[in-house]
Amino acid sequence: MTDAQRFRDLYEECHPRVLAYATGLVGRQVGEDITSETFTVAWRRMRDIPTPPLPWLLGVARNLTRELRRRDGRQYALAAREAQRIITSGAQVEDVAAGVTERAVALQALAGLSAADRELLTLVA
Repeated sequence: MTDAQRFRDLYEECHPRVLAYATGLVGRQVGEDITSETFTVAWRRMRDIPTPPLPWLLGVARNLTRELRRRDGRQYALAAREAQRIITSGAQVEDVAAGVTERAVALQALAGLSAADRELLTLVA
């Protein structure tokens, strides 16, 4: 039996249960993504998958979910720190808006330069 045939059998046998497990952990949309990634890992590691394969696949899905939650937690923490920095810096909405406007004007001026001048300016700025 080829790896492709073995994978197809594995997928047909285990996909519904892996999807149900992942969906139970993180909801339908993210669960589908976790399931897809789980079977991507399975494809890459076909020769390492034990018999029976379902516990191994569920472990992969669990680990991917943990990784996702850690990453989301770090992103949330970063956003919270940035929000706190803005609040404590005393920056007013007008200050932020002015900075955005100045940046847009600078980018427009930069776009009007020749490629060589733009490269030179960005190297020294």
